[in-house]
Amino acid sequence: MKRYILAHDLGTSGNKATLFDETGALVTSRVTPYQMNVFNTNWAEQDPKIWWEAVCSSSREVLATIDPKQVTAVAFSGQMMGCLPIDKEGKPLHNALLYCDQRSTEQERQFIDTLGFDRIYAITGHRPSSSYSLTKLLWLKKHRPQVYEKTFKVLQAKDYMNFLLTGEYATDYNDASGTNAFDLSTLDWSDEILTAMGVPRSLFPQAYPSSAIIGKVHHKASEQTGIPEGTPVIVGAGDGGCASLGAGSVSFGKPYLYMGSSSWVSIASKRPLSGPEKIGFTWAHPVAGLYQPCATMQTAGGSLSWFAQTYLGKSDGKTLDNVNETARTSERGAHGLFFLPYLLGERSPWWSTKAKGAFVGLDLNTTFADHCRAVLEGIAMNQKLNFAEMLNMTDDRQVMFIGGGALNQYLRQIMADVLGCEIAIPKFLTEATSMGAALLGGVGSGLYEDFSLIEAMNPIQQIISPNRENVQYYEELTQRFAQLYRSLEPWFRQ
Repeated sequence: MKRYILAHDLGTSGNKATLFDETGALVTSRVTPYQMNVFNTNWAEQDPKIWWEAVCSSSREVLATIDPKQVTAVAFSGQMMGCLPIDKEGKPLHNALLYCDQRSTEQERQFIDTLGFDRIYAITGHRPSSSYSLTKLLWLKKHRPQVYEKTFKVLQAKDYMNFLLTGEYATDYNDASGTNAFDLSTLDWSDEILTAMGVPRSLFPQAYPSSAIIGKVHHKASEQTGIPEGTPVIVGAGDGGCASLGAGSVSFGKPYLYMGSSSWVSIASKRPLSGPEKIGFTWAHPVAGLYQPCATMQTAGGSLSWFAQTYLGKSDGKTLDNVNETARTSERGAHGLFFLPYLLGERSPWWSTKAKGAFVGLDLNTTFADHCRAVLEGIAMNQKLNFAEMLNMTDDRQVMFIGGGALNQYLRQIMADVLGCEIAIPKFLTEATSMGAALLGGVGSGLYEDFSLIEAMNPIQQIISPNRENVQYYEELTQRFAQLYRSLEPWFRQ
């Protein structure tokens, strides 16, 4: 009898339920969409009931294609950096505050003033920010005291789904490291931070390795989801951690690049990032014993879509192909035209909400093709800056490229030339998070021997080698790109 892993990818726009068989092959999947409530400019919430309804319906749909008794385990990938307060009965006291909710800027300043930027970064591996869970909890403490006083646990999205399945409160090291309250060196909640900020340690659930079994599906959850009672539930990991697994970054090195509307670069390392400029940040890796350094830019694919929409009236696939083909008629360096892809401020490497997008270097000979080429090169050069410290950690010079942006064949070559690395294109470009959750479920339940199965689950289909004549050229051009931003930064601040 065949055996399966039921993997859930619980995002901000919907939940995807996917079945993987005992060989790691993707069998079937279903997506249940839902909405995010954005208001007051930068507040973002979701009612956790819609998560559970989506999990129940999508589970039933995929399980209808097999005998549900064939499911060996359930595992989640989930949206990270949220804040969901629940009471002693396990009922939500407030909508979940999402990762993109920025209402807690006052609490961010309080956090920095209390412990200091450098100390927080040293403990957590992350910059102190209102993006993370801790400041959101502190906002509730000040502005929703009746909610805070009744709060028994603060959970991440996937952890609440796991609770509803098993009745157990738990999280994993990867998701916990996205709270700004977790000590990367001890893999435990930071007493120093929690004491300083007046938050009881008891509010946070026990943290486990990402492949740990935390419980079994109980009777009520089985009735609602169709998952057989007694099925083991793996704690799982955050979506960023699961994406790393799906990208094959399961052992030391293994750099990869994800590109959708935003983009990030990451690697599996033996230590957190520690550079003086603090360009990136570090998660606990879903594979025990490793860390997951990461750096992210706000508008990568978003810059391409904006450019196509603004200058060509559409941002569909055909229009983006037109941008690529037009860019080919320019030359490397776009005849001196630079594009700064900072259309929504920027995270890595500049960490500035004031950063702006810009075309610089226009003259009477500048063509539309130069604009197209400059946009692609600007995205690639920004990620070159983000990758610098990580690539110094390893001799590995093959970068896995995943996400919708990896469909762009012309960008693949530009990325190879700018990064000076081989670009590896796997079979599945947009299934990384689901595959990561399935890996955790399979390894945790014993169905899969180890994480190396990802090589069979998502095999490499194409290798793009860098043009060696272009590598040194882009090395110098990237330095000029960085110098250009630094020159404009004082003006951005004004």
